[in-house]
Amino acid sequence: MHIPEYSQIVSPPYLVTRKKNDFHWGPEQQQAFAQIKQEIAHAVALSPVRTGPEKVPGETQSRPLGFWSRSYRGSKANYTPTEKEILAAYEGVQAASKVVGTETQLLLAPRLPVLGWMFKAEVPSTHHATDATWSKWIALITQRARMGKLNRPGILEIITNWPEGENFGLTDEEQEQVTRAEEAPPYNQLPAEETHYALFTDGSCRIVGMNGKWKAAVWSPTRQVAEATEGEGGSSQRAELKAVQLALDIAEREKWPRLYLYTDS
Repeated sequence: MHIPEYSQIVSPPYLVTRKKNDFHWGPEQQQAFAQIKQEIAHAVALSPVRTGPEKVPGETQSRPLGFWSRSYRGSKANYTPTEKEILAAYEGVQAASKVVGTETQLLLAPRLPVLGWMFKAEVPSTHHATDATWSKWIALITQRARMGKLNRPGILEIITNWPEGENFGLTDEEQEQVTRAEEAPPYNQLPAEETHYALFTDGSCRIVGMNGKWKAAVWSPTRQVAEATEGEGGSSQRAELKAVQLALDIAEREKWPRLYLYTDS
């Protein structure tokens, strides 16, 4: 945001930052403080001026998202080759997220052996980056991406296995056997007798030391009981899926005729 004559407005209270200065909060400072609060409340937020082409949604099947290249300086220049490869994957995930958004699962390709450490939350014995930096790399890569098959570019895996032009749908007979999922009404609008078949799910992932741990939970509002499962590795998305899987297992175990599933994902 831009505030005209900002430096002049804040100069009275700014004197407190000067060393060896006998500062007193008086009427002048109070007036400046009140004025700058008012200016901030009415200031116009400025955004960057974009001169390039506008980004519009489009189809990217079988086409790469882009190419990024950079050299490392300073402390990053002292990273081991392994750390530089992982840092490149980390920055690639960040750059790709700006193009496809944060909800899309990315496929890392080609599959680098060093990335296996990331998904196992392991840190090599020889490294220059701090533990906090490694935790940051692990958290983003494991939550936003998955690895392709060994020695094969991941984009080719999708293209070559895509049944394009083929009829890969279900037959009419198979279609009738499939239990359809439909959007459920809000929980507070369910009939009282149907609330017994409602479950709420949630999942999360956190970094403990250098290891990622996920936990998935299912809660029954009518029985006031919860079931949970947990494991190591994975991501928050995996935890959410595990919670849904646990809810389906409960419904099958209890032989429910239907399940109303409520999740925040």
